Amino acid sequence: MSAAREAVWLALAELWLDSDTDAATLDAIVRTLRDSGLAVAELERIFYYEVAPVVWLNAWSVAGVWDAFDPQWLGEECRRNQQRGRWHRGKCRLLRRPMTYACIEQWRLISRRLRQA
Repeated sequence: MSAAREAVWLALAELWLDSDTDAATLDAIVRTLRDSGLAVAELERIFYYEVAPVVWLNAWSVAGVWDAFDPQWLGEECRRNQQRGRWHRGKCRLLRRPMTYACIEQWRLISRRLRQA
């Protein structure tokens, strides 16, 4: 797996941490996503189908992870999701709202900024 994609996984996962996402963090995420060289449509697929299914329950947890997700664990889980088929994508579409409720506004802002570039 490319180092750029792994950096994207780590950057996007920050949106689900149990902490406030400030402007500097959003800037860093946008920079990482731009530097990856991936198309916005691919970044969107990564957000919804690779990262969100791994970390979304953290937003629902009373005492969620607040500093950072373990990069090795995140990478393994995202790789697994990347290889899954239609059933996984269908399940993600069904659960899209609960999986992204905590960070959808930040994602929309990031997506807009990426499309402006």
